[in-house]
Amino acid sequence: MSRATTDPPTPGAELTPLRLAAFNAVFWPYLMTTTALSLAPTLGAYALSVFDKEKNLLRRFTEEWGAHYLERSPGAGVTVLGRERAPIGRPAVYVANHESMVDILAIMSARLPALWVSKVENFYAPVLGLNMLLNGYIPVKRGFQPSITRTMRRCLRELGDGRSLIVFPEGTRSEDGNLRSFFRGAFFLSTRARVPIVPICLDGTRGVLQKGSMMVHPRPVTLQILDPIDPRVVDYDSRRLRDLVRAVMTDELARMRGDLQRRPTAGSASAQP
Repeated sequence: MSRATTDPPTPGAELTPLRLAAFNAVFWPYLMTTTALSLAPTLGAYALSVFDKEKNLLRRFTEEWGAHYLERSPGAGVTVLGRERAPIGRPAVYVANHESMVDILAIMSARLPALWVSKVENFYAPVLGLNMLLNGYIPVKRGFQPSITRTMRRCLRELGDGRSLIVFPEGTRSEDGNLRSFFRGAFFLSTRARVPIVPICLDGTRGVLQKGSMMVHPRPVTLQILDPIDPRVVDYDSRRLRDLVRAVMTDELARMRGDLQRRPTAGSASAQP
């Protein structure tokens, strides 16, 4: 499969049941094996953070490790559009729609230098949780106000130190692909820290791995980074910012899905080395 490309992919044909079963019979053992093998380079990259205070080496390793499961899987691929819009080098809050467990892998294909804000349960996963902890990702216990308060304070500190964040404002995966209601936290952070919100729209990930299923269907995914939205356009009102961003993302997702529906079904994503 291709690495992230600049040309939108065309949807691939659905695998036959036999080929799909064969793909999954290889994919899941490969995922578990490579996750276990990632422990040594994760610890090595972290050890070098003595000289690399921003942990750039660890971040880059994590991105390559996570992204390759989609980028290089036969029949799949990730097209990243609009990366030039990302304010690299300046703090921002990236917000993405959430349709599948593989959304994280798709976003890693954009190679955005940012800290993930994630539910605390993910930090308990073997190897993965340690990687998240060493990267400095930020845990939150959903529905538990003391944890939410601690998380917000830490997020503000990280933004104040010049780091960016990645957040799923829906809080959990959408079951039908439509945007759920947005929580206000990411937009509060944007308005309080006076940093831009950068919307990310994902299309195709729900077809790869649907909520409640463990059957992976390899197919192309498109990731679109939209223009940053300065919170001052809504006078630093977090509720208005939330509603504006959700409307922008709703319109963009409708446009992306309409474009994809009109594309030919033959062919596959173009490859770039």
